[in-house]
Amino acid sequence: MNVRSVHNMFYTRLISFFKTIFTLMLLTTVFVGCSNKTDPKQVAVVKSIEGIIMPESAAVMDDGRIIVSEIGEFGKDGDGKILQISIDGEKKVIAESGLDDPKGLIVKENFIYVTDNDEIKKIGMSGEVETWLSVDDFPRKPQFLNDIASDSNFIYISDSGDLLNGKGGGAIFKVDSKKQVSVLVDETNDVNIRSPNGLSTHQDGYLTFNDFENGFLSRVKLDDLKVEKLGEGYGGADGLVSKGDNLYLSDWKNGKVFKLDTSKDGSKPIVIKKDMEGSADIDITADGKYLIIPEMKANRVVIHPLN
Repeated sequence: MNVRSVHNMFYTRLISFFKTIFTLMLLTTVFVGCSNKTDPKQVAVVKSIEGIIMPESAAVMDDGRIIVSEIGEFGKDGDGKILQISIDGEKKVIAESGLDDPKGLIVKENFIYVTDNDEIKKIGMSGEVETWLSVDDFPRKPQFLNDIASDSNFIYISDSGDLLNGKGGGAIFKVDSKKQVSVLVDETNDVNIRSPNGLSTHQDGYLTFNDFENGFLSRVKLDDLKVEKLGEGYGGADGLVSKGDNLYLSDWKNGKVFKLDTSKDGSKPIVIKKDMEGSADIDITADGKYLIIPEMKANRVVIHPLN
């Protein structure tokens, strides 16, 4: 056999080898692509979690868990709950006793702090409930404790005053590390402070808040307590949360959610969700992909994609 014949035989076998490899790769791709198995790492996101009686507030944890306050029947003592939900629809009760009408909440050092009428309750992840601040701990009797927020030094609590009758009289309280409570601002600081509701500490040195009665968006400078109006037209202003340059605000009365670009002076709010039944205290998932909206009068929590 001459050299050319050897070369021809070698290349023929080499081509046959690569054809076999290519065919196997193609078949593998076809079978894998046609598999009915779901990737276990892929989370199925539901549009809403139903059957939560008057959900009021949502707080997202860094690990993805979402803590939700369930009022139950408004004004009925003892039927409030704290739930844990996930964006795939899983629901778990954390606490179902010792709560009346739980509303705004935060999670700090693995404890849940929630406003409950004229008290603040502290709840462990295993369900134990205690009164963290009683009505007597406040410098004046709260009328309608609503939202709660925190920074590295203080906890802030909104009292919406005589919200149910539209008569104002609300305030924002500040709680220090020794659990001493003081009035941060009220109508003596600014006559437009009527029924403060949603709170946000997203901007260093300021507490941003909205007002349920007049629909104003404002902020207070924490070192001199100067109040500045940032905007209006937010209806029954409720939830307030920030992600990047965007501020999201809910309008409970008119069932809307707004997005406001805070990086541009004179930016106008854009409605990103409407026709809801009581859009309440909102939050955003840690990855920034979804807005969690308690739809209070529809008895559900809505998972709204932001992208």
